[in-house]
Order: sequence, then C-alpha cells, then structure tokens
Amino acid sequence: MQQCQPGPRPIPKMQSEASQKISRRTAIGLTAAGAFLVGPRGLAQTRQERGRQIVDEALQKVGGDAFLEVRNVTARGRAYSFYNAQVNGLARVTMDDRFEAMQPNADSEWLPVSRREVYTEKGDYYSVFRNGKGWEVTYLGARPLLPDVLDRYRIGVRRDFFYYLRYRLNEPGLYFYHAGAEIIDNEPTEAVEITDSEGELVTIYFRRSDGLPHQQLYLRRDPKSRIPYEEKTIWSKYRKVGAAIIPWNIRRERDGDRIFEQYASEVEVNRPIEEKIFNLPSGIEMLDADV
Repeated sequence: MQQCQPGPRPIPKMQSEASQKISRRTAIGLTAAGAFLVGPRGLAQTRQERGRQIVDEALQKVGGDAFLEVRNVTARGRAYSFYNAQVNGLARVTMDDRFEAMQPNADSEWLPVSRREVYTEKGDYYSVFRNGKGWEVTYLGARPLLPDVLDRYRIGVRRDFFYYLRYRLNEPGLYFYHAGAEIIDNEPTEAVEITDSEGELVTIYFRRSDGLPHQQLYLRRDPKSRIPYEEKTIWSKYRKVGAAIIPWNIRRERDGDRIFEQYASEVEVNRPIEEKIFNLPSGIEMLDADV
C-alpha cells in the first residue's frame, strides 16, 4: 500500500481536552478543503471516506457479523497493575464480559456492557460492573466503587474501539478522518480519527499488515486536578476464537506510564454464563464506599 502524505486536516490532533472538541459546523466547513486520496482500486477518496473504509475493513478483519454476534467473552490469565512504573498488583484473573442490546432511553450512566473480574481461585474477591455501576466484593461484603473510578470506567468503555464496532458505528454525528500513515512501536499503521457529535475524539492506529487495530488514544481531564492526560490502549496477540478474532493481550498507559497489562492464556466466546454472576449475592452486606 502506498503511504499517504498528510494533507489539510479537518480535525487536527489535539493537545488538550479543551482543544479536543470541535463543532460540527466547523468540521463541515473545513471538509470542503479536504484532500483526496487514491483508494486501493485507484478511485479518488476523501479522507473522510478513507477513514470510514478503514474502520469498516477492520470490522470484517475481526469477524464481521460473527464478531457482532458475540454475546459474551470469558478470558483467563494474568493481570498486572502498575503505580509509578512499579508493579503494585498481580493476579490470576477470570474476566467475563457480556454485551447486551442498547436501550435508547437509558440515562447517561447506563452501559450495555457488564463485566466481572475474579481475582482469586476461590472466587471470594472480585469486582462487578453492571450497566455502568460497580462494586468491589470481598468476604466482608460489597463496597460501591468510587465515583471517579466509575466515571473513568464508563468513559473507557464508551471510547473503546471495539465498543465503537459493536454499538456506535451508525451513531448520528459520528465523523471519520484518515490522518495518514505513522510508525507506532515499529509497526506501520494507518491512523483514523473518530469524532462524535459531542466533539470527543479518539485516534485509532490500524496495522497496515493486516488491518487490525493496534493502538488507540484519547485525552481526558482528571476530575480533581482538571489536568488533561492521555489514555492509551495497545492490543496484541490476536487469535481466532470461534468465528471472531480477539486480542488476547491488552496494555493500558496513562501519559506514557503503564497502568495495566492483561495476558490471556484462554479465551472463550458465547459460553453459557449464568445471569447471577453479574448480580450481587442475595443478602450480602452492603459496605460504605471508601473516601
């Protein structure tokens, strides 16, 4: 594939959360000056058309309809958390994700995704996220997660590229822009910027070798300090599970520092999962949230 030289950019790369937002009127006005590219078949494309094409091709690369029909994923393996570049948590984990239908009239905190993360073999210590809410569960009881933790979780889910594939590709006001070719971690990639109707921008880097997503980044502001920082996710070790292609390794960084790594040794899709695992046990003691 011929490397594309960046042309006029309707939506530039952002350096702060404030500059990360752009009005739809401004974007449409700048589109008229957008550069044209030569597509794979020699046809002229705008950068907007090329950006959407790369995303649509990525959906087919991860399985197309088979990927969209996945209703739950179970991953088992090792997970690490980091603080100040040092490991401060290590566990053998089992993570269950369930994908539900969207509810058009749901409140802003609701999510169509539920997750349970089990950190012990006995299953007596785990976290559960249900439709945008979350708790930490131990032998003492269930403790609600702090608001800033849940806010970061909800933002991370909504801006995750695989969430875009499942739920947001046909969202009104979604805007795609091919930002050109870049080398990321010694990997030749094509960058696509996705902006929603609220002006929130996520940049995805797709491997030129196979079209799979390699990395994504976005900016968000710390709720306490109001300082903007960069959130980055890197996917690797893609494997076919059923008819879908799933990344088994995931790394997350914040302003260049590692904060989380996951290395799955086993992944299953659409295995029978009981509804109750995403609910708090009946009669469990409810604890106060940490302050």
